[in-house]
Amino acid sequence: MIGKFYREFKISSLSNIIGAKYNKKVLKDGVIKRVLTQSVYAKPGDAIIAAQWYNQQKTIEEALKKGASVVFCEEKYARVYSDKRVVVVDNPLDCVERVEKYCEQNCNAKRIAITGSIGKTTTTGLINSVISNTFNTLTHHSMANSHGAILRNFQQLTPEHEYWVQEVGGVQPGYIESSAYMLHPDVVVLTNIGTSHLDKYITREGIFKDKASLERYAKFGGIVVVNYDDQILKNAEYFHKVVSYAMKDSTADYYSENVRITREGTKFELVCKEGRYDVSLKLFGEYNVYNALAAIAVGRWANIPMRRIIELVGQYEPDGMRQNMLNVGGNQIMVDCFNAEPTSVLGSAKTLASMEIGDKGRKIFITGHIDKLGENSVKMHTELGYALAKLDIDIFIFYAGDSEYTYKALIESGDKCALFIDSREELDDWIRNNVTRDDVTFYKSGQFRAALAKTVDHVYGTRFQNEQQFNEGEIKKQGEFSFRLRQDDIVEIDKYEGTAVNLQLPESYNECPILRICNNAFSKNDFIESVVLPDSIENIGREAFYCCTNLREIKLPGNLKYICRSAFNFCTKLEKVVFPDGMRHIEFRAFRDCRALREVFIPESVGFIGEEAFYGCNKIKIICAKGSYAEQYAKDHNIKYETCANR
Repeated sequence: MIGKFYREFKISSLSNIIGAKYNKKVLKDGVIKRVLTQSVYAKPGDAIIAAQWYNQQKTIEEALKKGASVVFCEEKYARVYSDKRVVVVDNPLDCVERVEKYCEQNCNAKRIAITGSIGKTTTTGLINSVISNTFNTLTHHSMANSHGAILRNFQQLTPEHEYWVQEVGGVQPGYIESSAYMLHPDVVVLTNIGTSHLDKYITREGIFKDKASLERYAKFGGIVVVNYDDQILKNAEYFHKVVSYAMKDSTADYYSENVRITREGTKFELVCKEGRYDVSLKLFGEYNVYNALAAIAVGRWANIPMRRIIELVGQYEPDGMRQNMLNVGGNQIMVDCFNAEPTSVLGSAKTLASMEIGDKGRKIFITGHIDKLGENSVKMHTELGYALAKLDIDIFIFYAGDSEYTYKALIESGDKCALFIDSREELDDWIRNNVTRDDVTFYKSGQFRAALAKTVDHVYGTRFQNEQQFNEGEIKKQGEFSFRLRQDDIVEIDKYEGTAVNLQLPESYNECPILRICNNAFSKNDFIESVVLPDSIENIGREAFYCCTNLREIKLPGNLKYICRSAFNFCTKLEKVVFPDGMRHIEFRAFRDCRALREVFIPESVGFIGEEAFYGCNKIKIICAKGSYAEQYAKDHNIKYETCANR
């Protein structure tokens, strides 16, 4: 499970642990809630160690601005600041290691470390599914794989944990090794050695050296789980017992045969010394077979029965913007927009090419500039284009940067329907005007230049951008409203604490339009009887107006696209709802138990209504277009309806 921070420090005791030059007469002693290296997360009560993996001066300035209780840094930085919270240490990285060493006292959890260029997060998720459903396990958020995140996770480790599953990411030489020294894993999983971060590592061998440091520092008697289809990994020398997995190399300990992509996910046959087993995944793409094989190998190391392991890997479902197959407003889309390199982009395109869709539908693959490829970026983008040209995909869309070279190579290879678009607005408009509900669209990118999660949000009103790294945002209070300010000038209403009966929400904050209402923002407010939402809002969050029992009237935004689950659940006096044209998606239980609800106007643009969306609304009549999704929904759920040409 993901735990709370187990260790608590005082400034004096923490200073003693890390060897800091702390003077109680200068800085009052106080309780420290967390020890961090990433100032982006800093809050009052935190201690920040300005370590070398992050911009140290920026770290100090940001930590002080955000109210950190103490900042430890080298003397050359400390002398710039007169702030008494700045305390000198000799070597910040050594300080981090001392904190981690202190935190692991009396904790004996077996440690499983996962790294690689691609697939490590899904592999970690699958291993978590196997291990955490069997043992008391420390896990972490899917983006908590950095040096700073590992420090945070050390502080959650308790004597009760039996296992700790930790993904480890690398960005430059020595980065992983500085964590490997403290992690001392029992199991190391190496997924592959690709091209991510070649701008820093220069060669794939350089990437391998840093990632393999986890194996060099692994505990005596530990194992390394290795992808034998990756030649760098297969041919390397290791210091620990090797357990291998593969899709092509039949000599591997865990091998797959008869891989199929279906509408439900990926199926394959597992071949190992124990026998042959059928495996079904709720994941799409052959590359996920590798991830599952690694998880199966780890599960058997932990002595979990094979049948139970297969059941647990089959239960794992991705979420957010990683390999997530979704029905959004009736559109079938695959969102995989956290990380990308040429190999994973090609693998994603192959997955789409292998999918079965209806006769009317098209396979549309949308990708973009691949980040951090270094001086070989143009060459690698070009080679990707030649490889993509061989696939049976109806339309390719390439967005921004060096993906223009991918586009040119694909066009040069033959008569392909493809476009290169260099404007986010043009890309968004192309999707709005050309993608239909019969199509299957795959969005594949990283988080930086292309960042296709932004486009998905723009078009469908989703909130994938919120899952970008360091995008928790700041909370700003103005009157009775709290606003959350995220990247890309995204403003959300985070909370309302007022007592207005007739409420009109503000249209903007600091000249930025308000796009979303956060989860629970107005929930259980017994004062509101009517509310007007500004047209800028595109998404209403989970339980946003839950149990507003006096809410009778609501004017929904003109640009609204997406209503999350239980958004208006138990608004028992709400009588009428008019959805705007362009509305797409109404989630599970959105209006459940709105007992006074009589009329709901649903436009033709709505392509998805979740189960129990209007459960308990016994007086309801749906007014909709003839032949629309809403009409069919009403018929399927025995709800009264009336069709009309225009609302």
